Amino acid sequence: MFVTIGLFSPGLVLPQIASAFAGTSQAPLLTEMIGAIAGFAFALAAPFCGVLTGRLGCRRVILPALLVFALVGSLPALLDNLWLIVASRFVLGVATAAIFTGALAGIGALAAAEQARLFGWFAAVGGVAAILLFPIVGQLGHMGWRPAFLVHLSSLAFVPLVLAIPVTLGRRTTARTSVSDRPRQPAFNIAMAGVLIVAGLTGMSMMLSPIYAPIYLASLGITDTRLASIPLTIGAVAAVLGSFAYGPVNRRIGIMGVFILGTAAMGVALGIAGITRDIYVFTAAIAGMSAMVALLSPNLNAAAVAFSRPERTAQAIGLANGVMFGAQLLFPFVAAWTRALVGLSGVFLVFGIAAAAVALLAGVRRLTAPRPAVDR
Repeated sequence: MFVTIGLFSPGLVLPQIASAFAGTSQAPLLTEMIGAIAGFAFALAAPFCGVLTGRLGCRRVILPALLVFALVGSLPALLDNLWLIVASRFVLGVATAAIFTGALAGIGALAAAEQARLFGWFAAVGGVAAILLFPIVGQLGHMGWRPAFLVHLSSLAFVPLVLAIPVTLGRRTTARTSVSDRPRQPAFNIAMAGVLIVAGLTGMSMMLSPIYAPIYLASLGITDTRLASIPLTIGAVAAVLGSFAYGPVNRRIGIMGVFILGTAAMGVALGIAGITRDIYVFTAAIAGMSAMVALLSPNLNAAAVAFSRPERTAQAIGLANGVMFGAQLLFPFVAAWTRALVGLSGVFLVFGIAAAAVALLAGVRRLTAPRPAVDR
């Protein structure tokens, strides 16, 4: 839930901030940076937070990060300088990465039977938080842009829960080293390279619905924001359902099976979204894509655990999430280049083709790889 709060919630009050600081030099650019800089810091910090978690354990990383999240996240409510607000947002991105990576590393340190279920619930909580949080931030923003930042103080309510985490959880010295629990892999291997490829594709695909769906609907003549929000809302609900389904699906078809199913179905959904001119078909396609993205996201964390050495579990999780969120920063450039070449609908088609190609490669990998003790 802290990714939703830290990285995305201020977007609702950016127009108010731009208006409030209209007389400030470079105000439009700095206002956009308030919305983007936290995600950039998150992507940079996530791999290092993974390393830090492996050395110190989850509690010693998450606890100070929660305090920083509350203090620095709410600080813009008191600031009257855009540069200082941007700086605080960068620090907030680092704190968010520490909370996020520390929590995932804690799940990765649990027994294998618990991991898939909790990775799915982890993603589902983020989806539910988005559905519930934005109306709250919108209500706070109605009172002014400054109160909207006070939602970051909610992290203080979770401090007692963090204090209950065993101090050794997530540390390298306590990682499970049984051959039946972890494969013996080099520090970086072909399986992890595949995970990072899927992470990049998943991260950029997350941006298709909120960024390009409204533009595409406008090209179909649907400019009423109330109508344009319907596919996005249905997609958000589908994403939550996809996250909840991850545990059972993982148990039935395994990590590689989820990669194959998720990328193949996402490819089909994006292909349909790119060729249809029907609002109902487009909505169904966006919902299908959102559900598959939600299925792939926790699978990336499970794969990072399964395909890395035990002492590098936290580092692998941090790297996978750093690539996933870092790819979102590249999305505007990749999408703009694609749109210039093949048009607006072509953006959906090209991403669909890329997803289908990844599914094909994953299928070949599964057929040709030796059968280890864990699902590869």
